[in-house]
Amino acid sequence: MIKETMRQTWVEIDLGALENNIREIKEQVGSSEIIGVVKADAYGHGSVRCAEIMRRNGIHHFAVATIDEALELRRAGIEDDILVLGLVPDMCADLVLRYNLTILLCSEERAEVFAEAARKAEREIQCMIALDSGMGRIGYRVETREEKEAARDAIERIDEMEGLRIIGLISHFSSSDEEDKNYTDRQLREFYDFYEMLASDGVGIGALTIANSAAVTDCSKTYFDYVRPGIILYGLYPSDKVCRDRLTLEPVMSVKANIVYLKTVPAGTAISYGRRFVTERESKIATISLGYADGYSRTLSGKAEVLVHGKRVPVVGNICMDQCMIDVTDIPDVSRCDEVVILGKQGEEEITAEELAGKIGTIHYEILCDFGLRLPKVYK
Repeated sequence: MIKETMRQTWVEIDLGALENNIREIKEQVGSSEIIGVVKADAYGHGSVRCAEIMRRNGIHHFAVATIDEALELRRAGIEDDILVLGLVPDMCADLVLRYNLTILLCSEERAEVFAEAARKAEREIQCMIALDSGMGRIGYRVETREEKEAARDAIERIDEMEGLRIIGLISHFSSSDEEDKNYTDRQLREFYDFYEMLASDGVGIGALTIANSAAVTDCSKTYFDYVRPGIILYGLYPSDKVCRDRLTLEPVMSVKANIVYLKTVPAGTAISYGRRFVTERESKIATISLGYADGYSRTLSGKAEVLVHGKRVPVVGNICMDQCMIDVTDIPDVSRCDEVVILGKQGEEEITAEELAGKIGTIHYEILCDFGLRLPKVYK
């Protein structure tokens, strides 16, 4: 590993772990193709570098959330299929054409805007039709017979628009990471029943995709033509409710820092803003250059631990914007520049994203994304 950063805090990305996770997923889903979800800068791991590794391992379809994320991949030389999962603004139709992107559609009005742009350019835009099978986010509702018929009629009209080519039907599970799969089964029925309705009416819809990470892990009947793994690519299970026996995942991200300052203070010394922590004994306090602007939430103040010399030590005082303090009194021979692990393994100990998320009432997805915002990434 080459560490090329001017920061003394960094995100470390284990590309070997990413490759392991890809192999595990490919073995699990068999003949279904993988759409690698690299939105939010690949959940904080670096979308371009992760996409390159995925391509090297046989993944040639990618999904992002925004037009900006798609353009980042294109400008980095990624020429494979890119699906934009969010609704692309009308004003970006020229960019969709220029960069050959696949978009989601769920209204005739928006479809006509993109169709007209494609006709003017004498080109064609690939699109997938989005269904709301129970997520309540975007897509045609298809719960009732009336909704199904209205959606079918709209899709038939979109299919007839010159300049558009429908290549598939897409939906998203809301709770496939729960132990009880009744609602997931209901969503699956809504999705596939509507597809069969279209097929029986002669509407060629192309490929089907609904399986997210939890469905890849637990629900093989949802795989269809494409699966869309996200969090499992990066080595974390969607929740503690899914079966972990089917995939042997390796976390891809670690967060590390060097001690930048070390001091011994007497009992009664207040540490950080608000003087919320006061030493009860003579203490060694170390400072690292990691704060809430780097994704280390201020709500972890007084709750989080880090690893130094393979042992857990507490974060003390309020976490600042760019720095925080740790109590290393019980670590012998500690010195400036020693490595601190904020997320990941050191010796026999490990700090997980699930642990950090649990301390502040959020999900581990958010932990990964937040660390990836400002910290430099080091790939090994």
